Amino acid sequence: MEHPVSQGFLSDNRFDNMRIAWKIFGTSLIVFAVMTAAAAFSIYKIFEINKELHLISSVFSPLRNEIAQIEVVALQEELELERVEKLEAELRADRLESLSYGKTDEEIDAAVQASPALVARIQHLEERLESDLKIFEEHARKVDTLLKSAEARVKAAQDQSSTLQDKLELAALLPTLVGIESQHSNFHSHALNLAGSTDISPATREKLEEQLESEEQKLTDRLDQLRTHVSAFTDQSIATAALHEQQALYASIAATTAAGILALILSSLVIAGILRPMRALSSSARRVEQGDFEITLQPRSRDEIGSLTISFNKMVDGLKSTQKIKDTFGQYLDPRVVSGLIADHSDATAGEKKVVSAYFSDLADFTTISEQFTPGGLVRVLNRYLDLMSSQITDRHGVIDKYIGDAIMAFWAQPFCEDGNQATLAVESALSNIELMRQFQEELPELTGLQKNLPRLQQRIGIATGEAVIGSIGSEKTKNYTVMGDTVNLGARLEGANKIYGTQLLVCQRTRDTATGVEFRAIDKIQVKGKTQATSVYTPLARAPEMTEDLRILQASSENALHAFSEADWDSARKMFTEILAIFPEDQIAKVFLNRLQLIAREGVPEGWDGVWHLNSK
Repeated sequence: MEHPVSQGFLSDNRFDNMRIAWKIFGTSLIVFAVMTAAAAFSIYKIFEINKELHLISSVFSPLRNEIAQIEVVALQEELELERVEKLEAELRADRLESLSYGKTDEEIDAAVQASPALVARIQHLEERLESDLKIFEEHARKVDTLLKSAEARVKAAQDQSSTLQDKLELAALLPTLVGIESQHSNFHSHALNLAGSTDISPATREKLEEQLESEEQKLTDRLDQLRTHVSAFTDQSIATAALHEQQALYASIAATTAAGILALILSSLVIAGILRPMRALSSSARRVEQGDFEITLQPRSRDEIGSLTISFNKMVDGLKSTQKIKDTFGQYLDPRVVSGLIADHSDATAGEKKVVSAYFSDLADFTTISEQFTPGGLVRVLNRYLDLMSSQITDRHGVIDKYIGDAIMAFWAQPFCEDGNQATLAVESALSNIELMRQFQEELPELTGLQKNLPRLQQRIGIATGEAVIGSIGSEKTKNYTVMGDTVNLGARLEGANKIYGTQLLVCQRTRDTATGVEFRAIDKIQVKGKTQATSVYTPLARAPEMTEDLRILQASSENALHAFSEADWDSARKMFTEILAIFPEDQIAKVFLNRLQLIAREGVPEGWDGVWHLNSK
């Protein structure tokens, strides 16, 4: 099968050859420059807004207040003038009352003096006139002060202004202020002349009053004109500030939009430059994960992605070499053990005591049977047999320890399977292998080339569960990953014990207690050679869902018969095993115990009988 190789070339584009950090920094710098320019423009506009607001707050707004005050004071001044004119009119009227009798001045003065009430009234009017004239003067001075203040404010603002437009606007106010000041001076002078003219003819007084009203109207017009100018300038400043604010807003929006679009474009280029090779790396990594080590990627740039691509290629080469080692040695050792040895995983190689289910299997009388096969046929038979049996073991997380001819030694332990599942996995593997023997028997003609007189092959399996030492055992030059201990020896003895009971599978007490999903039949309580402790042994009857009523009867009857045998109740034991044989005529276990009972009846009870049958052979 051909494996596609990624093609590519080293780009001459300076952008592609930049480091990723510089690409990101450059993108950020460009966006930052755009935002900085927008911020600078906005700040400039804010300064312009601030200048307009300062002009409004420091000149136009106070000036409008001062104009309003001038108008109020001028109005008060006019009211005082009217009061003065009224008082003078009252004084003239009182004097005219005395003159109506056609008397001389001396006679008028004498007449006035002769009327204390009139004297008092005239005196009172003169005092009020004098007081109102003083108030009139105060108002006039206040108007002058306000006008001087307004002129000073405008001149100061004009000196501080930095733009020609502002200077021109402020300069336009000064002639109006000066004109108001001059008009107020004329009004004041005419008012004083009118107030001081007591002995003038009515025609002359009327003419003076007309002149005063004309000056008053001119003053009012000047103030209106000033107010209009100030309002216009204020509105213009507000409009200018609003314009600057709008420009700043539009600039911010435009800059933000431009920066966003620019950031999207540049970041898309950077991301695309990263994602393309990263996708290739990701796809290649998945292929490597699936076991494809024939892939090679061509670096497209000189940045970190290019360096990563080169490192990836080196990693694939290393994995390729490692996989070659694993594939080679995996034919001699369990691949998981090989992985542990290569990766130096201490859990997989270091000696440690763990709970183990040891599995031993053998073909009954295979040495004698193999003499019927040619060497080539014998190799084919063994390879096919070991392949079928081993697959059921390794598929259930078992570790093949070794092959000895047709014998298989395997085990289940951590870290190769979950703790607590050792016995269940071992028994399931054994049951599946017993079932596969039918298929293997059918393949014998093709494997051996023999069509007649084919031997009937039968497998024997022993499983023991308990603590054992697991790890790499051997010399400095040669090691074997294996398990050792009484549990392992017990498993080997149980495999051989199948010959005694005519069974295919025997398991120890702990295996029976911890295995799930399988129902067992009690076989015996034995002490194998090399062990001082006895153990109960069992053989599987069926998987739990496949148990029938007959099998349950056999299970219970065997338990009771074995109990009677161990308690030396020979008659009851003989009766029960006889009943079992009557129901199950081919039951080899019942035959074994009936033979033992005959032996005991003939030779007597074994010395020190404790219910344990001692096996003296392996």
